[in-house]
Amino acid sequence: MTAVPKKTECAKTVTSVNSKYWSYSRLSMFRDCERQFYYKYVLGLPYPSNHSIRVGKIFHRAIELMIREGYSSSEALYFSIGEQEGLPEGEKTYYLLGMLNKAFDRIPRMDHLEISSELDLSIKTTKGVIKLIIDLVIDDPANDVTYLWDFKTSWSSFSAETHMQLPFYGWLYKQYRGYVGSTFKGKLVFPRLDMSEDNEVLLTDEKLEKAKLWLIQTITLIESKDPDNQEDWKMAKDRSKCDYCPYAARCAGGLLAGLPSTGEPRNLQEAEKIGEYLLSQELALKNMKSGFKKWVEDNQSVNVGSGIWMIEQKSSAKCEDVDALIDFAQRNGLDIKKALNPKPAILAEWLLEDETGELEQLISYSNGRKSFKYVK
Repeated sequence: MTAVPKKTECAKTVTSVNSKYWSYSRLSMFRDCERQFYYKYVLGLPYPSNHSIRVGKIFHRAIELMIREGYSSSEALYFSIGEQEGLPEGEKTYYLLGMLNKAFDRIPRMDHLEISSELDLSIKTTKGVIKLIIDLVIDDPANDVTYLWDFKTSWSSFSAETHMQLPFYGWLYKQYRGYVGSTFKGKLVFPRLDMSEDNEVLLTDEKLEKAKLWLIQTITLIESKDPDNQEDWKMAKDRSKCDYCPYAARCAGGLLAGLPSTGEPRNLQEAEKIGEYLLSQELALKNMKSGFKKWVEDNQSVNVGSGIWMIEQKSSAKCEDVDALIDFAQRNGLDIKKALNPKPAILAEWLLEDETGELEQLISYSNGRKSFKYVK
């Protein structure tokens, strides 16, 4: 069994808006939702570790042990799971083992390569200290190439070209080291997915300068905000980001006429107010949905978050020759009572079972009922 490694201490979270310690995750949170940043880093509210965060921590610690300490994938995984006090509910060890093996197998093995894993850096800039952890740095002196790899444990891939993280890391790494290969690349690796989903970005001087500007502008925006005024911190426009946010109820609470967004009253008087509020909102939402439905029907579908509001109309099957349908039912051992009053759902079921095509000749179609729905 490989020796047990020392556990690395993480930087303590700073809760002041004027903090001189920054990171990509902190800055990107502000860009995604200023209000979430406010709750976590200004007020210092707890941010529970969710399923995705825990899986990411387990994976990154395990792959570090495999690269640095020579652990097998199973040794590394079980050690990492122990550090995180168990697997998240619903996650399977064999999935994570597969991810680790796929990720490890994608790392090139050539004698002339210099590989560093989990490179923990603190870079001093004019906007304060920037902390970052680069999953993998691969130097290829023979070809004068430097690679920065970042492992993503998500179930879907995205483009390194349009993602700011690798140029952000690239600019900071270049400040730290002072030089990189004449070819400087970043790579996103998705070990849950096929290797074809991995993708690269060429870290040109233009991209690095753009990342530097993004960093400066974001920190400047944060420092311009009023830490004593919650309303100065805007909520995310894309409300799909609220689905897994631990502060979603707090944001909703500010929009519910001063009533608890959990719906749990403190007393009878508050319970009556909640009941009145719900009744008024049901009526308001019914009227609003009716007007919205008419607009969508007259104009077009509307994309909201990760889904779309749309009008759906399915064709409805009918049979006007009931005698012929009864005869068909008798000959095929079907329920004659259903043939006497053929409903579209019954006809659709019988059509699927009819391999002769005979029933199709008895059926005509009309436009079914329009339904208004939100589809993800």
